Amino acid sequence: MKLIGFGLLASLLTLAAANAAGWDSVHKYVKPSGNCAGQEVLASSYSSGKHTASGEVFDANGNTAAARTWPLGTTLTVTNPRNGRSLAVRINDTGPWGIAYAQGARLDLARGAASRLGMSGSQYVCVE
Repeated sequence: MKLIGFGLLASLLTLAAANAAGWDSVHKYVKPSGNCAGQEVLASSYSSGKHTASGEVFDANGNTAAARTWPLGTTLTVTNPRNGRSLAVRINDTGPWGIAYAQGARLDLARGAASRLGMSGSQYVCVE
């Protein structure tokens, strides 16, 4: 194996391990607040994709979200219990998928919505 090939392989394995450790350890650092009038769910954010499950062009800066629990077209009021910021998001995609879903994430907010809520990384949010 060439040195460059080995370096690339080592980099990919390190990246995979870091991502896996992040979601595997999320519950060690991310806890529900217990301060929600509605349902409290683990939320993540995403910023890539071309089209959503509803057929729309994905807008990473929009007030949209992906979910499997709520049907497409549903509007949710999402509140960050850490700072009280709240906004309405429309479900226009399905998700989260993969390890995020396996670790408990039930709402995947578009990057813009997560930013407006003041989220940094995955966290529990209040949903009504």
